[in-house]
Amino acid sequence: MLERSWGRRVIGTLWRVSRPGGLLAAVCTLALAGCNPDNQTVSIAQPRGATVAFDSLDGLPPGQFQKLVRNLNDEAQARRLAVISREQSSAYRVRGYLAVKVAKHQTTVSWVWDIFDQDEHRALRISGEETAKVRQRDAWTVADDAMLSRIARNSMEQLAVFLTSPEVAPGTSPPVGRAAGGDGGVA
Repeated sequence: MLERSWGRRVIGTLWRVSRPGGLLAAVCTLALAGCNPDNQTVSIAQPRGATVAFDSLDGLPPGQFQKLVRNLNDEAQARRLAVISREQSSAYRVRGYLAVKVAKHQTTVSWVWDIFDQDEHRALRISGEETAKVRQRDAWTVADDAMLSRIARNSMEQLAVFLTSPEVAPGTSPPVGRAAGGDGGVA
């Protein structure tokens, strides 16, 4: 695996932040901020739940990384989550990791989202797997648009339940829809 990350000091602790992770934060922030080149007033539904910033997303090749970032952004917007820039202070920070495993005649993409609070304690781990019943020379080619979309949807469903729970964001209610759990259990 080609590592594309560098060290960065955050609140006195060395965190690994990938360059693509910065892109993820920027894309989510711009999209949720309602970029407006004409300087006209934009009406955007009020974000809900605790604020969250994406620090990193490691493991994916650039092509799949960019698709997953778009999918995560779309899913966050659909749920009106308060995703902000990693340069800002947020209630929670996310670090994501993806890996592939090839066994017999199938390839599995595993993913993990570690959600940390402001004190850098892991508050939640969301994880899951997607399996393709094929074996490719480049294992990452199985991570097609449909698979990346499922990963993003499942991730954001579970993240939304957490960020909008009354314990995390008092005065809010969980999103309507599937409850956390399912394929990518919450640990």
